[in-house]
Amino acid sequence: MTRRTGLFGKSFGRDTLRGQMYWTLLTSAMIPLIMTGTLALYSITSILDNKIEKGIEGNLQRVLQTLETTLNNLYDVSQQMSFEGFVGQDMERLMETEDPYEAAQLNNDIQRNINLLNASNLNTGLMFYYDSNKERMMYETLLTRDKRPDLTALPTLAVQGAITYHSPHLTLYKYNDTPVFSIVRKMGNPEHPLYAYVETNSKVLQQVLNMKQYGMNAYHLLTDKNGVVLYSDKPDWFPEGSVYHKQQRKEYYAFEETAKQGWNLVVFISKQDYHRESRTWMVGFSLVAGLALIISLMLALRIWKVVLGPLQRMHRGIRDLTNRRVHVGLPMTGLKEFDYLIDRFNGMHHQIGDLILEVEHKAKEQQEIEMEKLMAQINPHFLYNTVNTAQWLARMNGQHEIDRFLSLFTKVLKYNLAKSGKIVALRDEIQSLKDYVELQQIRYDYEFDVRYEIPQGIMNTPMPRFILQPLVENALYHGLPEEGGVIVVSAVESPEGIRIEVRDNGRGMTPAQIEEMLHGEKDAHNSSGMGIGLNYVIRSLNSFSGGRSKLEITSTEHEGTTVSITMPDTGEDGAR
Repeated sequence: MTRRTGLFGKSFGRDTLRGQMYWTLLTSAMIPLIMTGTLALYSITSILDNKIEKGIEGNLQRVLQTLETTLNNLYDVSQQMSFEGFVGQDMERLMETEDPYEAAQLNNDIQRNINLLNASNLNTGLMFYYDSNKERMMYETLLTRDKRPDLTALPTLAVQGAITYHSPHLTLYKYNDTPVFSIVRKMGNPEHPLYAYVETNSKVLQQVLNMKQYGMNAYHLLTDKNGVVLYSDKPDWFPEGSVYHKQQRKEYYAFEETAKQGWNLVVFISKQDYHRESRTWMVGFSLVAGLALIISLMLALRIWKVVLGPLQRMHRGIRDLTNRRVHVGLPMTGLKEFDYLIDRFNGMHHQIGDLILEVEHKAKEQQEIEMEKLMAQINPHFLYNTVNTAQWLARMNGQHEIDRFLSLFTKVLKYNLAKSGKIVALRDEIQSLKDYVELQQIRYDYEFDVRYEIPQGIMNTPMPRFILQPLVENALYHGLPEEGGVIVVSAVESPEGIRIEVRDNGRGMTPAQIEEMLHGEKDAHNSSGMGIGLNYVIRSLNSFSGGRSKLEITSTEHEGTTVSITMPDTGEDGAR
């Protein structure tokens, strides 16, 4: 089977000059671009990743410092509420005095000073004392949701002696539901201590753990020193109370910092946002590479027009020469180097054309001589006289079937052996074929059927004499089954001329048998019918159209064989 090459392969294959030129220009343009682009991509990516990573780490450290500052501020406020602070000293005296007047005075001072302490620290919210012995809340700066809170149940962030830092939890302020940090300081009797409670205001946590401060999609996570989750922006990832083991998320990077008190702050950054600047640079590089590619193609097209255009004209000239356009010359290009070659080519073109015409003329004469010799091998008059005598005897003895048989045989014989009029109309060829078929049907007792599919509009088409009978004869002798044999003779007009087909439903042939029939020895198929065979058909077609006719055989074993003839339109009508 012939290997077919696509249009792209024919035009831009590495075995073509145009393809070599295009690929060389593209390679020369793309290799430096790819090398510099790869180096730049590596450098830019490293710089951007380093910048982004340092920025995220710096931001995380700033958040950690802010949280530590916030907790230190809570510590300072609670320090003033301890027995060493200016508010706590009054609270200690109040718990020891029995003088009602002094107690009233201390009570007023404590309330005033704790309000002053709350107002002077902008990041603090609710603060109060809680007496665990009497289970009562004192000096609260805001209304609380529970007058007997369980301060030991709050989530622990860190513990330093009598001081407990609490991770974000629901504020104890009655009219708010935001999370806050808080600190609880234990004082006095260990069995029934006095607690000082201070929490941040409702905006601190939102400001400190702002997810938009990184300039990309981010989520925070707070854990204690054992990795237990105390607070999470994404509770569906890490619920509070679960254990965090530094696991990475599929689409996020994790960055972690540890505070001085031992608790950890983790931030998750979206990988898509993390690499956004790198992707933007890659898009720009791709656009530049695409532009370079387009410019290379345009330069290759320019070189193709200037350098390869004349070669393309020479190719067309060679094609014209093979198509018998022997007197078509190539125009000059204006380039001295190519004009010299074209001038030499035009001279060679005309010389080859003259030689081709001379060879064709001699070959045609030789074919006609051989045809005359072939047709003269049988003496027609002797055969005619013999058959006529046999026909007369049959008629005299009332043998009408033999009479009809010999009559048909005579008609077929006269048509096939006629020396005048080698070119006939298609209708004459069909009529002779019908006589031959009827002759064979009488011989074989009508055990096969021949059908004709010939449009009337092409019946006057000229063709060589005695073309169809050998094809039908071959199908009859070598192809048809013993019963139910059908031969179809059809003709249609096609862009290439008139296409005639003879197909049967017989045994079919192998590719080796088809090859032998088309290209075997000259006398390989002369044993059937009139003894002339397929070789005669091929030679007659070549003589008729100067080699432009085609004979093709397609066959499938056990299904049948189709022999097709394509003859060019000669523009003639009728027989010669």
